[in-house]
Amino acid sequence: MRKSSIFLWTLWFSFSLLSSVSISKENSSEEYVYLLKSEEGKVYRRMEKPTGDKKETVRKEIRRMELISVGTILEIEKGASISLTCGGCKIINLTYKDSPYLVKMKDFKKEGPAASEMLNQFIASLKYFVYPDSKPVSKVQLQTRGFQKKSLCKYLWPPDIADIMPIEPITFKWGGKGTHFSLEIKEFGNSATVYSEKTKLKKIDVPLGIFKPGRRYEWFLLDEETGEKCRATFTLLSKNDSNRVMEIVDNLPRLLPPGTDMETRCRLQAGYFLSEDLTYDAWRWLDRNGISQTYQKDEEDN
Repeated sequence: MRKSSIFLWTLWFSFSLLSSVSISKENSSEEYVYLLKSEEGKVYRRMEKPTGDKKETVRKEIRRMELISVGTILEIEKGASISLTCGGCKIINLTYKDSPYLVKMKDFKKEGPAASEMLNQFIASLKYFVYPDSKPVSKVQLQTRGFQKKSLCKYLWPPDIADIMPIEPITFKWGGKGTHFSLEIKEFGNSATVYSEKTKLKKIDVPLGIFKPGRRYEWFLLDEETGEKCRATFTLLSKNDSNRVMEIVDNLPRLLPPGTDMETRCRLQAGYFLSEDLTYDAWRWLDRNGISQTYQKDEEDN
């Protein structure tokens, strides 16, 4: 009887311990800081790269707003000064005299309460932070399936199989060399046309009111001079999903240091759209706030 009780107690204790470890792992998240600014020089992360039987020390430059894991060793160029911080943290200022610097979370003090979920959303936004030279990249191939070789379909916007926020208007863009185009939009699986228009431009702004939240649509593009055709689909987010995303986007700048410029705030918010695979909305967000990308003109001219 005693042996049986000991066995049951041991079994219960082991199960409790495993459950605690599992819950701890589930609730924990990796801690990061990020480079707020660098002046008069660059900052690098020092890494060990295996080379055969040996390990070689290499340096990789860190960009502004780039995440840095706790435990990273930083090298600061002579004459340079940098500022580091984390979500809702005070700023730490360092110079080349502090190099090499080991990133320790205890050096960074939180200035106010921030829920762990909000911090995770902030980190996700920094992971996808949109730099001036960033290009649209999503989990979906940007070129429409089956039409990659045609010049008209090399640049379709929104990208195929995109999710889109219900924000007025929805802008359709394309490439190609033609001057007479025809756009037609149907609800996916339905032969009825919900919108059609002819244009000499390479873009059309379509009123949001013709679409229904939560529905999937198919759009067809025709170059009337060459007969080339393109087809792509998109889905309009539901109102609940859209409201959830926008609430997070509106709250993200609260974790940035006071006085952060508008462009940085917008690029961070665009990063959150990308983390949700809302590629179209990330770039529309920048457009609406007057922020342009260095690559964009070349893409649209092709």
